[in-house]
Amino acid sequence: MKFKILFIFLTAFSFCNNSNKPADYIARVNDAYLTTNYLQNIYPDMDSDYFASDDYLKSLTSNWIKNEILYQQAEKYHFDKEESIQYKMGNFKKQLIIDSYVHYLLQTNINVSENEIRNFYFQNRSSFLRDVDEAKVSHLIVEDFDESNRIKNILRSRNRREIDQLFNNYTFETKVVRRGESIKELDKTIFESTPRTVIGPIPSDYGYHIIEVISRSKAGSIRSIDDVRNEILQKLTQAKIQDYYNAYIDSLFSITDYEIKYENLHDRTLIQ
Repeated sequence: MKFKILFIFLTAFSFCNNSNKPADYIARVNDAYLTTNYLQNIYPDMDSDYFASDDYLKSLTSNWIKNEILYQQAEKYHFDKEESIQYKMGNFKKQLIIDSYVHYLLQTNINVSENEIRNFYFQNRSSFLRDVDEAKVSHLIVEDFDESNRIKNILRSRNRREIDQLFNNYTFETKVVRRGESIKELDKTIFESTPRTVIGPIPSDYGYHIIEVISRSKAGSIRSIDDVRNEILQKLTQAKIQDYYNAYIDSLFSITDYEIKYENLHDRTLIQ
């Protein structure tokens, strides 16, 4: 979603168009400049990890150059002066302001407490019943077979110093998998091995899998509150957002002078 929103800006506008050349610009097309400062102001909530990625920045810069060239070409033919485009730009600006305001309201007024999460869990425990076997695993895929063997041996050694170094070098994914949802080779191994077992390397089209089975749970058991905390938080947050938004809109309607004259829609032809 972040990239989609940012791409709209890339397509619709030049990031920077100054007669004075900025000292820290990333790219230039004629007298238009792309700068990190402008990017951060356009999308201040963007995760800094995006800017730390060379591949992402190269892709972003390439897209900006392509769209800036097209934009400047369109300007030569006065497409930027079209009345319909001016209306769309005004509406787009208005929607951005609305979105920013609503985001601020929700951030400052929506809060879910730990008691609310716990109450929801105990009142709805039956809804967290497992319908299939589940396993909590730590998972890593590497391309090299020898390296995957080395990683497996380190994990099995339980040497804390070497394991910490391993976690610094690789990103292990901890997740819950359901029986029947993984590829056949992984599914069989995960659900037939004992917990705390390190398994692999298991070859696949994606590389060599190294898996540590942290725990397993049978179908029919109830997931713990820690396992479903984020799920509950999202449900309660969404419910509060909807309730707050509806109540706030109603309150604005009650204090705002407005009118609707539908009859005027029939007094003109919208499509010529």
